Amino acid sequence: MSPLFAGAARVKLDPPSGLAMLGYGNRVGRNAGIHDDLAAQALVLGDGINKLAIVGVDLLAVGVRIADDIRERAAASTGISADSILVCATHTHSAPAFNIFATPRADANPAEGRDLEWERSVPGKIASAIIQAHNNLEPATLRAASASFTLGTNRRLIRPHRQVQIAANRAGPVDAEVQALGVYRADGTPLAFLMNYPCHGVVLCEDNLLYSRDWPGFAMDEIEGTAAPVGSDRPVSIFVQGATGNIDPRSRGNFEVAEQYGRAMGRGAFEALAHAPSLTNSRIAARRIPLTLKLKDISADLAVARACAGQTQTSLDNHRGGDGYQLKRLRDHHAQSLSALAALEALEEQDRRDRRVDLARRELTTAMTIAAIGNLAIVGIPGELFVELGLAIQATPYFAQTFVAGYCNDLIGYIPTRAAYAQGGYEVDTARIAAGSGETIVDTSLSALAAIRA
Repeated sequence: MSPLFAGAARVKLDPPSGLAMLGYGNRVGRNAGIHDDLAAQALVLGDGINKLAIVGVDLLAVGVRIADDIRERAAASTGISADSILVCATHTHSAPAFNIFATPRADANPAEGRDLEWERSVPGKIASAIIQAHNNLEPATLRAASASFTLGTNRRLIRPHRQVQIAANRAGPVDAEVQALGVYRADGTPLAFLMNYPCHGVVLCEDNLLYSRDWPGFAMDEIEGTAAPVGSDRPVSIFVQGATGNIDPRSRGNFEVAEQYGRAMGRGAFEALAHAPSLTNSRIAARRIPLTLKLKDISADLAVARACAGQTQTSLDNHRGGDGYQLKRLRDHHAQSLSALAALEALEEQDRRDRRVDLARRELTTAMTIAAIGNLAIVGIPGELFVELGLAIQATPYFAQTFVAGYCNDLIGYIPTRAAYAQGGYEVDTARIAAGSGETIVDTSLSALAAIRA
């Protein structure tokens, strides 16, 4: 059996108060303070030869350029291969606004509702959590377990005439288990916990103006507090989102709801780990797996949207009925046409500006990260995978337990199932990649898991 070493650390992100907040397009107002601290929580594992780092970051998402910056900084200071570092956003929708895809240049112009100096500091803070965790390496043992947990509910409700609405679909597929990894010192005291579960960080709604980790924060607080007797060192807990693309909380509204469910998950994970045997194989391996995915073809939809906008504009121009209700109706029709056109043009502009995109080939390049810790695997996905796809990856026969880590090292947006593309709905409408991409990711994951297990 390989000797195992582990270290953990937490570094606060400390965003300034008063910034705009990400997560809801219809949120009104800027940040009004801090409910609970946003941070980067890092775990480093080593088997005497290979090392692996996992960092959970309390932000909406982290794009590849920022993730690469973090990984390169940490690799330079620790010797951990950049390909063996997973930077995973917890996807809280109660975090500050910042450029997810690039750190502002020194000569960048000020941006409304943002603090560019703070944004420039973020990669260094996240990297420092990994570096500190590496500096804290000590002999350790691991336990892995799963526990029943059902905060998440499918959010694609099929209405009459096959319309898809973002609303609770309690008959839809969900993941009903939290996956957990416990890390313990040689004397048996807890050093760190890693929890993995798919559910958007949106218990807190648009009216919340306080920085918060949402429900995962309460889960982390619960497992740490339960594990640490008064006066002892508090362990570091890391939350990693799962395949949460079509999963929302079954209950939403306020901090009381977030605390109820978060603490329930933390207790369930702790109790399951308390009765789990130690892992007997701690060999570590990690690989970066390149992905090339076809872009969704929106040319036909764009043509229709432009024609609709032209027609509603013509109707408005031809109106001769004064300022009555018909004028309001025509203005509403035109506003709806312009909104639909703007959404499609935004997707088109994203593709034009994205360095990962080859427009001639209509392809987007990204990568996933596959890690193995003995008989446990972690599959880092660079986006918002639908839960059906996550469950297909977890069903791999090559490992006893598999974590699917969403928002990992990049963000390419929603990754729906092929069947969902035929249904439509918000996630499909805003997805940038073509139908079948999710199944390609599953197939690539399963092949990579088989290879790393060999």
